[in-house]
Amino acid sequence: MNKSQFRTMMLVLCIAALCAVIAGCQEEAASPKAKEVKATPAAEKPAAAVKPAAEAKPAPAPAPAPKPVEKPAAAIAGPTLGPFNLAKNWAEEQGFVANWLICGTFPNPGERPDNTGFGTDYLKNYGGEAAFTPTSSMEIKRPDGTVAKFQPYHATGTDIIFGDVAFLGIEPTQEKILVYCACWLDADTDKDVEVRVGSDDGYKLWINHQLISEQHVYRAMEMDQETHKVKLNKGKNLILIKVDQDTGEYQFMLRVVGADGKEIPGIKVWN
Repeated sequence: MNKSQFRTMMLVLCIAALCAVIAGCQEEAASPKAKEVKATPAAEKPAAAVKPAAEAKPAPAPAPAPKPVEKPAAAIAGPTLGPFNLAKNWAEEQGFVANWLICGTFPNPGERPDNTGFGTDYLKNYGGEAAFTPTSSMEIKRPDGTVAKFQPYHATGTDIIFGDVAFLGIEPTQEKILVYCACWLDADTDKDVEVRVGSDDGYKLWINHQLISEQHVYRAMEMDQETHKVKLNKGKNLILIKVDQDTGEYQFMLRVVGADGKEIPGIKVWN
């Protein structure tokens, strides 16, 4: 290569290099300056929310106490015979109870006015006189260990004459004894009545376990010696009477009437 050709080639190379430089500058000028991107810090992870302590649940309200179940009325186990009508006497007096459960005899020792049987509760081992409910054939032990039974009795008249009650085994005028008698008055509705009693000698009378009268007397029997105004409940009402004997005759009568002395409809007797 001669010098002339060499100089030509070098000139071409220089021009080429210059063109390349110019082109690069133009390209850089055309491109926007890269913006400096500030690294955005990673979003701070929010602190884990502190779980509030579980609210203390209120203690469950105690279950309501069960409603007390009303006690059923005591079953009336005694009446096995009936119903019977109230009786009338020859003079047409009305309302007499002639059907009873009768139990005896029991001792009534001592001298008047201090016979001790009247105040002795011979039913204390069976609930006591005020709470006692008899049943037919129920056995009651006497103080000497022998046994008396409640047994049904139907009087042919209106008076309960204890000497006529065969199973009592007493003499007509046997002394110093006493007897229990029971029945149920069955009313078709609540009724206000008069319970009228005559006795030889004294008596205690309970109706539906309430002491109605206590007559510690020595006397001959007459009709309606005492009148007791009472209210019978609808259904069966327990009558318990304890009649004592000092000497002489021994009997009682009991009738259920209105204030006019006439029988009240709707009452039957069980024993």
